[in-house]
Amino acid sequence: MNIAFEIIVDDGIMSCLHESCGRIDKVWLPFEIRGADRGLKPHLYCTRCGAIKSISTEKPKKTTYYINSLSKIDKRVVPLTKVQVRLIVKELEHIEDFEDPYSMTREIQEKIFITVVKKYCRVSEAYLASMLN
Repeated sequence: MNIAFEIIVDDGIMSCLHESCGRIDKVWLPFEIRGADRGLKPHLYCTRCGAIKSISTEKPKKTTYYINSLSKIDKRVVPLTKVQVRLIVKELEHIEDFEDPYSMTREIQEKIFITVVKKYCRVSEAYLASMLN
């Protein structure tokens, strides 16, 4: 059974209309949980672009989850201006395949989010990571 999954990038261009391989065609690859190797498991892959689908239980979040997380930042700890928020939002929206379950995991999304926020304001990684959990 093939499952199609449509990815639409911000400018309306599809990066890939993912089509999963069948259950028999899965490839055995190593998998890890939060950086720790856990052995081998069968993974689905896209028959069109070859991207491997993440089998992590921590599925990628929508971009809006990370944008809403900005409102959790305590203004007394990090004085975040509207301009900074807008720049962070624009950068997150323009990251291709940010919500793609084939090429993105939540761990990678969190690292990207922290990197982008730190680019525009002085805040510790630990504070941002605790805010996301």
